Amino acid sequence: MIRAAVLMAALLLGSLPAFAQEIRVRSGEHGDFTRLVLDLPRDMQWRLSQPEARQAEIRFETGGYVFDFSDVFARIDRARVADLSVLAEGSGIRIDLACACAASAFLLRERMLVVDIRAGTPPLPEPSPPSPASKALSELRVGPDVGIGPPPAENALLPAFSLPTIADTGSVPAEAPAIDPGAFERMLSEQLATAATEGLLNPALRDLLRPNAARDASPEVYEDSVSGTGDAASTARTAIEAAIAGQDPYDLQSRIRIGGTACVRDDRLDLASWGGDETLETIIPELRARLYGEFDRLDPEVLIALARAYLHIGFGAEARALLELDPELRDPVLVALAGIVDGEADGAGVFAGQTDCDGFAALWALAGAPALPEGAEIDGDAIRRAFEKLPLNLRSLLGPRLATRLAEEGQPGVARNLLLQLARATGETSEDMVYSAAKIDRLEGAVDEARDVLEAFAARAGEHAPDAVAAAIEIATERREPVGARMTELSAAYATELRETEKGPELWRAHLRAMIANGEYEEGFASFWNADDIPESIRVAAAGEALILLTEQAPDTAFLKQTVSRAAAFDGLVEPKATLAVAERLLNLGLSDEAASWADLTGADRAARRTRLLTARIHLARSEPEAAEIALIGLQGEDVLRLRAEARRMMGDFDYARTAYDKLGEPQRARSAAWLAGDWPALDDAQDTLGATAALVRADLPNADETLPSLALAEQLAGTGAETRAALRALLEDTRLPSD
Repeated sequence: MIRAAVLMAALLLGSLPAFAQEIRVRSGEHGDFTRLVLDLPRDMQWRLSQPEARQAEIRFETGGYVFDFSDVFARIDRARVADLSVLAEGSGIRIDLACACAASAFLLRERMLVVDIRAGTPPLPEPSPPSPASKALSELRVGPDVGIGPPPAENALLPAFSLPTIADTGSVPAEAPAIDPGAFERMLSEQLATAATEGLLNPALRDLLRPNAARDASPEVYEDSVSGTGDAASTARTAIEAAIAGQDPYDLQSRIRIGGTACVRDDRLDLASWGGDETLETIIPELRARLYGEFDRLDPEVLIALARAYLHIGFGAEARALLELDPELRDPVLVALAGIVDGEADGAGVFAGQTDCDGFAALWALAGAPALPEGAEIDGDAIRRAFEKLPLNLRSLLGPRLATRLAEEGQPGVARNLLLQLARATGETSEDMVYSAAKIDRLEGAVDEARDVLEAFAARAGEHAPDAVAAAIEIATERREPVGARMTELSAAYATELRETEKGPELWRAHLRAMIANGEYEEGFASFWNADDIPESIRVAAAGEALILLTEQAPDTAFLKQTVSRAAAFDGLVEPKATLAVAERLLNLGLSDEAASWADLTGADRAARRTRLLTARIHLARSEPEAAEIALIGLQGEDVLRLRAEARRMMGDFDYARTAYDKLGEPQRARSAAWLAGDWPALDDAQDTLGATAALVRADLPNADETLPSLALAEQLAGTGAETRAALRALLEDTRLPSD
C-alpha cells in the first residue's frame, strides 16, 4: 500500500510540468460586453490584435501551451463570441466574433489577462514599433554618465552642423563658432533630465499619445496626429516626448530621478515674501493695473509678481488662470502651488519624492500627495519649520490638512504639534482644526473620542458634515455594530444630494455600508447593482465590504440568496479577500460547487496560501483527494498536514493518515486510521471499544488439538466467545447511524 502511494505521488509530481503549461480560459457576461479571462504564468509576454473585422487573436512569445475552453460557453452565449480555437503550435488563441465588435485587453494583478469584447468599430492597426535609433533617444542612462538618450558619441540622428553657403543666402555668412555634436548631445541630455526631474517637461499632446486616446478624439485631430501635419505643436512630437508621455502618470511619487536637483529650492517657495498686510487691498490692484503695457502686451515680471501675490493670500484658482495667459511664462512650480493651495494633488509631480527634503519643498510635497509610496521618508522638522514661515492665512488654510496627512503617514506627534502651533498663532480653534484632531484620534486608536466628534459634526449642517457621516458609518461597520437610524438617513440624503459631485461616490459607498450593517441586504445590493455611474474602483471596494459583512453576519437564507446565483455577476468586481470569505462559508454549508465558482473569480491569487488551502478543501468535499494533494504541494503547517492526512485517508493510505493525526495531537482520528489500516498494536493500550476489539484480534485462541478436550479448555473457549460477542456489540453500538 505504501509503495502504491509513493508511486502515485511520483506520477502526480511527474505530471506537474505538463499541468503548469495549461492555460484555463474563463468567461462572464457584463451587460454591454463579454469578458474572457486567461490565467497566465508570471511575466508572460502577450499581444492582442484584430487582423479581421470578426476575428481577434492573442499571441504569446512562446508556444506549446494547452488551453482549457471547457467552461467558457457555460457562462456566456454566442452573441459576441462565436467560437474559440488554438493557434498553431499552441502559441495563442483565436476568438471568432459574432458581431461587429472590438476587443481590448489588459493585465490584472500581473497574472490575469482580461479580454473585453463589446460592440464597436475594431481598433486601427497598431503603429509599427519605433526604430532602434529613435528608441535609443528616449532611453534613460544611469551611472557615471546619467541622462536621456545615447551616451556621448557620434550619433547619426543628430543634426548636421553645416553652415549655409553663399549660393543659398546670396551673401557671405558671418563666421559661427564650431559646435561639437557630442557636447551638444550631452548638454541636451542633461537639460532634459533636469527638466524631467523638476516636473518641467510636460508634452502638450500627452492625451493624444495615450493608448486609444487618439481614436477617441475627432477624426481631424487624429489624422493630424498620425500624419505629422497640423499645427506647430503636432509637428513638434519627437521620440523623446512620446516616451515621456507614455509613462504611467499615476505613480509620480516613486518615479526615477536622474540629473537635476533633488529638491525645489527655498527661494522659489518663499511665499511669505510674495506679499504683505496690504496685498489684497493695495498690491494686487496696483499689479493688475500694470499687467498690460504698451500695445496691450503682457509684462512678464508683473504677471509673475501678481501670480505670487495671489498665492500669498491663498487664491490658487486666480493664480492659475493668470499663468494661463502666457504659456511661455507658465512656471510649473507656481502652477503646482496654485493647485495645492486649492486642495488639489500635485498632478504634474513637481514636488514628487521631496518629503524628505530639508526645506520648504517637504511641506508642499506632503500637501500635494494624497498617498506616498511605501517606505517614503518624511522630514517632520522641515515641514514644521516651513509651516512657521508661511503667511498666517495660508497656515489656517493648509494646517488642518497637513496635520491629517502627517498622521496618516505615521507622524501623529508632529501633526498635533502643528495644530497646537496654529491655535496659538490664530488665538482660536477652528472647526477645521477640531475635525482634523478627530481624524488624528481615530488614526491613533482613540476611536470612541473620534466617533463622538464626528457624530457631532454630522448632526449639524456644515462643510464637514458629509465626510463626518461617512467616517462615523465606517467606524460602526469596522466594529461590526449597527448604524443608527439618524446616520443611515443622513447618508441616504447626502448620497442623493451630492451624487454628481466629487464626494458622491464615497457617500454612496457609506450608505451601502449602513444598509448592509443594518441587515437591509435586499435594499443594499439593489443599490449596488443600480450604481453604474459610480467609478469602478469605488464599486470594487464597496462590493468587497458588503460581501464580507454579509458573510459574517447574515442568516443562511439571506446569504445564499445574494451569493449562490451571482458569482458570474460579481466576476471582476470583488477583491480576493471577499471572494474567499464567501467561498469558505459556502463550503462550510456543504455547497462545494458554488464555493468553487466563487474561488474561481477573476482576481483570486491562485498561488496564495489561503487560496490553495481552500481549493484543497473543495476538492476533498468533492471526493477528489488526488487534486487536493496537488493543490497542497509545497505548503507546510498543521492545517496543511490535516488536509493532506484526510486526502491520504480517502486514497486508502491509512498508515500515513494515522501518523499525521498522531503528530497533530488528534488521537481519536489516529485510532480510527489505525483501525482501518489494521495496525492492531497501535490500539492495544486504548481503553475503548477499538482497543478491546484490537486486543481480541491479536489474542491467541486456546489450543483445541487435544483428542479429549478438558473442562478447563471448554470454559476458556466459552469465556473467549463471550468477550468476542461483547466487543462486537460495543463496536456496533459505537458505529450505529443516527435514526434521523
